[in-house]
Amino acid sequence: MPYIMPAQRMAFFFSPKAGGTSLRAFLFHVENGIPFRQFMVQGKPLDANALVSNYRFNRTDHAPLADYRRFALLRDPVKRFLSSYSNRVLHYRELSVEAAGKELLQEGLPPDPDLGTFLENYVGYLRCSRPLARHFLKQQKFIGNDPRYFEKIFKLEDLTELTTFVNAACGTKAQMPWLQTGGPKFDFFALEEDLQLQILDICRHDIAFEIFPDYWAPYADLILPDFIASPQALTGTHE
Repeated sequence: MPYIMPAQRMAFFFSPKAGGTSLRAFLFHVENGIPFRQFMVQGKPLDANALVSNYRFNRTDHAPLADYRRFALLRDPVKRFLSSYSNRVLHYRELSVEAAGKELLQEGLPPDPDLGTFLENYVGYLRCSRPLARHFLKQQKFIGNDPRYFEKIFKLEDLTELTTFVNAACGTKAQMPWLQTGGPKFDFFALEEDLQLQILDICRHDIAFEIFPDYWAPYADLILPDFIASPQALTGTHE
């Protein structure tokens, strides 16, 4: 579900690895007037992700949100893909023997794959871990296919705009933290060309490319014209 603020009549939709953890903490600050910090419940540490579990757009009850101001947060799909791999595969090791050994054996895939191996066997690896696969769903799975549903859609790359907008609308001075940074950083343009093309082939149907054409601009010269997805494909149901 989105992060819902009844007092402010606002609802924020977001996707995994698109700033959701930071957004949760920021909106908590807006609602409560104090910064969020990790807390303990019965000996278990809980971070900002415990505030709300975001699930698919089509599983949200939209009726109560009819008169809410609705917003969404998107990220460059290529950066989101590399962040998902870095954070979930390398940092949290969700494709390790300990986490997914049985499934990896069934698929005949090696654990802890490097980026090339992961891309070469992308679909198989996603079958090995449902939590992992969720982080690689296209962003339209979480914000829907119709941008008109939202009053405004923000970009993760410009969180200052979101912070300023919300604080002005709510009369607050909340700060946006930067959370969930575990894992190495990948420079897409430093990767080998075959890896670049495989990533673009996976990411090109993400709705963010339609809503923000400037997201696509850095990659346009890397591929053939007929590789670019049509608007119909961008808003389709590709996983």
